[in-house]
Amino acid sequence: MEIRDKGRGIENVQKAMEPLFTTDGTGERSGMGFAVMQSFTDTVKVRSQPGKGTSVTLIKKLSPTEDVQGERG
Repeated sequence: MEIRDKGRGIENVQKAMEPLFTTDGTGERSGMGFAVMQSFTDTVKVRSQPGKGTSVTLIKKLSPTEDVQGERG
């Protein structure tokens, strides 16, 4: 899945991906967005340009499952 915006962008993606990093000066936000994304996916790719926006790609590998009759689907 890819999510894109045309917002302000992220100046330092590596820093922004650190757990608990936030730019919120009030302390109301925990800065866990990327950490949560990483916990639900196999790969999170973030590309951003300040003043142009951000693109976040989430990759999750799915394995085949067996249905009720034991057939792979």
